[in-house]
Amino acid sequence: MVTDLAEVRRLGEAKAAENLEFRRYLSAHHHHIEPFQILAEEIRRQIDCTGCANCCRSLAVTAGEADIERIADSLGMTPEAVAQQYTVPDPEAPAQRLLKSGKDGCIFLDGSLCTVYQARPRTCREFPHLSPGTHSLGGRVSSICRRAAVCPIVYNTLEQYKHRVGYHSDGRQ
Repeated sequence: MVTDLAEVRRLGEAKAAENLEFRRYLSAHHHHIEPFQILAEEIRRQIDCTGCANCCRSLAVTAGEADIERIADSLGMTPEAVAQQYTVPDPEAPAQRLLKSGKDGCIFLDGSLCTVYQARPRTCREFPHLSPGTHSLGGRVSSICRRAAVCPIVYNTLEQYKHRVGYHSDGRQ
């Protein structure tokens, strides 16, 4: 299992084209999501996300109204103050808000720990979006593959799932 973040990034980026082909393979062969999710859960149990926090350093996080209210309650602030101090408009959807990020990642990241962990946004609570019984592989696989260079759970799940379904990057099946 690959857990070194530099290696996950290097391999994830190197396999971007292969992952695109794998997405096409999954669509053409109609694989069910459940085995993928079960594998992801097995891998997630072996990786300590609080020791990594690469997603907090690398990804933009949407913060909805409920997320902002939860953070405000945890910080003893008003939702308006939290929105103004800790979020920015999403450039792709100005009606939505994103948590602010700096050179070290999310504004709430301290080392590898979230300072508002109990109140963190839904997107953070559900990341990497591979839990059993949720989402559909067809609807999420493109975003899952894009996160292979960021998240050791995603990278390792994809690589092991390729093996389990008999996928070969050279085209032979």
